[in-house]
Amino acid sequence: MTDSATASPTKALTHCPHCGSKLPDIPVSLCPYCASPLETAADRKRLESVNAARIERVTQHADFEAACEATPPESTTFHEGARRAWWSIPLIGLGVRFALTGVPPSGRGFDRGGFVLLALGAASAGAGFHLGRTGRAMRKDAVALPLLRRAGLIVDRRSETEIRGWGGRTTYYFKVEFEEGIVGEFRFPGLGAQEDPYATNLPGVAYTRGTELLHFRHIRV
Repeated sequence: MTDSATASPTKALTHCPHCGSKLPDIPVSLCPYCASPLETAADRKRLESVNAARIERVTQHADFEAACEATPPESTTFHEGARRAWWSIPLIGLGVRFALTGVPPSGRGFDRGGFVLLALGAASAGAGFHLGRTGRAMRKDAVALPLLRRAGLIVDRRSETEIRGWGGRTTYYFKVEFEEGIVGEFRFPGLGAQEDPYATNLPGVAYTRGTELLHFRHIRV
C-alpha cells in the first residue's frame, strides 16, 4: 500500500475552475478574479508580503467603507453592447418604414421600386435585430462574473498598443495585490491621451469583474 505521506501531491491548478481565468504561479486559496475558493491551494494561511501592512491600513481607513459601497462604470464591452442595442431600435424602425412605403395600394401589384424598398426594409430590420441580439449578449457576458470591491495595491503595470488604420489603441495590464498575498493581473483599456493611467505602488480599492479592472480608487495611507 502506498503511504499517503509519500504519495505525489495533487497537480496545481493553472486556471480557475469557476471563471476560467489563468491563476498566478504562487499558491492561493482564492481566485484573484472571482474570489471563488480553490480546493487545491497549497497554503490557506496568510501569506507574508511586504505590502500586507499597507493593504491592511486601506481597510482601516475612514474612506474604505464608502469606497466599498460605490458602483464603478462597467467595462467597454458592456458599453459597446449597450450602443449596439440602442442602434438596433432606429434600424428596425427604418426597416419597417421602408417596408410599409414599398407596399403598393390595394389592387395594384408590386413594381420595381416597391421591391427595392422591401429589400432595403428587410436589410435594415435584419441588421437591427442582429445588433440587438449581439448587444444584449455582450452586456450579459460583461456582467456574468461578480463585481468585487477589495483593498489592494498596484505592484506592477504593463501596456500593449494595437495599431488600427490611422490610429491605435492602448490596453494596460495592472498587477494588483490583495489581502493574504493574492495577486492577479487585470486588463484596463486606455481612455485616451487625457487620461492618466494608475501608477504603481498605489494603494486603494480595486473594482474588478473577472479579469477586468473597472476602476481603482486611490486611498492615501
